[in-house]
Amino acid sequence: MLDKIYNGMYKHWLVLLGLTISIGAKAGTKINPDKIYDSNIKTVLIHPLGNSQGLPVISLDQMNALEISFDDLKAQQKNYYYSVELMNEDWTSANLSPFDYLQGFNQNRITNFSISSIAIQSYYHYKFTFPNSNCRPTQSGNYIMKVYKDANPNQLIFTQRFYVTENQVSIMSFIQEPFDGNLSKTHQKVQLSIDAKKLSYFLPDQLKVQVIQNYRYNDGLSAAVPSFIRGTILEYNSEQNLIFPSGKEVRWLDLQSLRLRSDRVSKFESTSTGTIVYVKPDVPRVATPYFRFKDLNGNFLIANSESLESDDQNDYATVVFTYIPPNQVPLIGQHLYLNGTLANNKLDASSEMSFNPKLGMYQKSLLLKQGYYSYSYILRDNIDPDPLQDFNETEGDHWETENAYSIFVYYRPPGARHDHLIGFSTVHSNQF
Repeated sequence: MLDKIYNGMYKHWLVLLGLTISIGAKAGTKINPDKIYDSNIKTVLIHPLGNSQGLPVISLDQMNALEISFDDLKAQQKNYYYSVELMNEDWTSANLSPFDYLQGFNQNRITNFSISSIAIQSYYHYKFTFPNSNCRPTQSGNYIMKVYKDANPNQLIFTQRFYVTENQVSIMSFIQEPFDGNLSKTHQKVQLSIDAKKLSYFLPDQLKVQVIQNYRYNDGLSAAVPSFIRGTILEYNSEQNLIFPSGKEVRWLDLQSLRLRSDRVSKFESTSTGTIVYVKPDVPRVATPYFRFKDLNGNFLIANSESLESDDQNDYATVVFTYIPPNQVPLIGQHLYLNGTLANNKLDASSEMSFNPKLGMYQKSLLLKQGYYSYSYILRDNIDPDPLQDFNETEGDHWETENAYSIFVYYRPPGARHDHLIGFSTVHSNQF
């Protein structure tokens, strides 16, 4: 009887072959779990231990550790605690008891910290790893790391996303040019197939695929229905979704030294409270010939060139970014954003550039720790923003650009109370 029911459902889905659902950035406001609630908290990092450029992903089988660190510019010892919460695929709360998804204690004090020593800007540097002997996840899915003061979860200082995966499906993927002639030389399409033979009696609409380009979580794209089904193989090969702007290799800024000017630094200005760094003005790169080089895909690396301990000896500086628009006039009806992990990959007031009419250029100031940074500029229409055109007027788009695409596969089994993360993979376009 069960076999007949399953076969009937399977035939029903075969009729729908070729149909896809695109849930892109236009589908509504997405929940952003990465937030900083205290202005004194800077340089919040969460990544695999020993790999500062990796996404915060834990394997449920291997239980590899993440390193979480941050600086408190208040420069006073605080009693900070952390806890984690299981979320659904769309970052809404799973509303489960911690006993359902954690082993150990879900409130732990952060005891590892150091005090800045030679930096002008005083700060306390905090660091811890997760999972650890006190707390570890038992379920796959999306999670939020919450850090707060005095064992009071209502006194949040920041929240950051991370992922726990289990190996239930195999993911095969590659990047190709879209068939659309208007996009073929400027955009990249993620084509993938999923082997779900380990899953019993599942329906295709119980799986959902999310793809993130580089570290741009908030502009990730989703596919809820496969284009084709062959046995246990689900293929996602639509021309209507999982298409991203290629952009170019991103701009860079070397702040590893606040004494020696690197190529992208115009000048340093020393003040009683610290250093101001003026970055050489940026201009649109649309007409600039494509040049390939290895970059950080919008991420940054905390480091220095002076053989110092980066965690607590690197200094902070106010960094002034400048963008000169065509004809030095404001971009009417559009928002210009400084894009990258240095601006938390958010397109909001915290990353929006402001036009200075006296100078005829856009500017944005950020307080950044010594390191190596990469960034780009995004221009979006006020009324009808189109993520496919993010770099069309600022950076230019070239199919040859190297980008990293992270693929997440979610599954809601019958009767389950949250979305399981059953597969994870990363594929690069035109990798070096």
